[in-house]
Amino acid sequence: MTAPNRGVPILETDFSEVEGLTYRCLDGCALCCLCQPELLPEEEAEFRSLPELAEAIADKHISPDVRGVGLKLKGGHGACHFLEKRRCRIYEQRPHFCNMFPVNIFLGWRMQVNVNMSCRGIGMPGQGLRSLAEESLGDYSPEWLAAELATAKDVFAGFVKNTRAMAVSQSFSSVRSAAKAVEDELTDRTGLSRIMTYAEFGRTRQNAGARDIARAVRRTEPEADVEERALADGIELFDLPDLSLLPIYIDEGLNWRIHRLVGKEVVGYLLSEDGGTEEFSRVDPGEVEMLPISHQGRSAMKRYLGIVNARDCFLGHAAYLCDADGYEFNFAQAYLGALANNAIDLWWRASFLAHTGGKMEIGPREIREGIVFFDMDLLDLPTIGAFI
Repeated sequence: MTAPNRGVPILETDFSEVEGLTYRCLDGCALCCLCQPELLPEEEAEFRSLPELAEAIADKHISPDVRGVGLKLKGGHGACHFLEKRRCRIYEQRPHFCNMFPVNIFLGWRMQVNVNMSCRGIGMPGQGLRSLAEESLGDYSPEWLAAELATAKDVFAGFVKNTRAMAVSQSFSSVRSAAKAVEDELTDRTGLSRIMTYAEFGRTRQNAGARDIARAVRRTEPEADVEERALADGIELFDLPDLSLLPIYIDEGLNWRIHRLVGKEVVGYLLSEDGGTEEFSRVDPGEVEMLPISHQGRSAMKRYLGIVNARDCFLGHAAYLCDADGYEFNFAQAYLGALANNAIDLWWRASFLAHTGGKMEIGPREIREGIVFFDMDLLDLPTIGAFI
């Protein structure tokens, strides 16, 4: 790896998501070992030079978007090749991205540090996440960081230029402020329907203010069927051809759970290190409703969606969607629609877990479990900009 550069000023970095936050690595969790490890170029050369490490290099990464090489997963979809009894056999030599987990560093118009909230150790007494992020950034040369950041800035600048040319632009601050203004709607079925309808059919003038955007949302007739959207997305979530692509959920007992659509049922499996599966549940997804959320549950959901709203990678995701749609929709509509879609996804996942546990309402604990089930996938959404 590139030599550390301690003491080098960190360029334009937003640490707000991890400021004051600690975590502890829970023995027996190994969530990070279920993500296919990616090697930096320097690490690849080191691994290939040692037979005991080289044997673990995969022919290809499970994600076609990953440019670097990865390590093998046991059985093609189990744990990392080097995990044994939920302990890493090469802990002192583990790759950079393993070492920095649960921190993610995103390059957009600035650098921003995010935290993977699917990690159950988040918030527990232990290491400060800001210090972990600074250590991770210190593993890159300042020249390389500056060059990569400049490239990411150009991408975002190009997006802004395109939205202006197509008369669909909004400032990043206005869409975020509008999202903050409609936070109550994001945890309410009718409110979500308004946002989804606005996203598809709304008319928003270019460079509208946050108040005008929020007012347009509230004036929209709620025509979108949120329950139908939730069920369709929930079924699609589990309808994947490869077990390695299914979302992973680490339950409170640190069991590794995956769910897969088989016929008309969602089958739950306990996943083992070697990729073996043991069925433990069957659920008709049509019976899973978006359960009512308690007042405390709504507050917990709002706090989390506030974090999502502040993430540059999520704004980059909305930009990606806007670009993919050919700039047909105003960026405010694309952004709020994406945020509403993710709120529906989180609500449905929390409801799914609560349903399998025989619960009839979602509170803060159920929202937390939904976040554990959801956040890793959210951070993996396509986006403009790049994680390093």
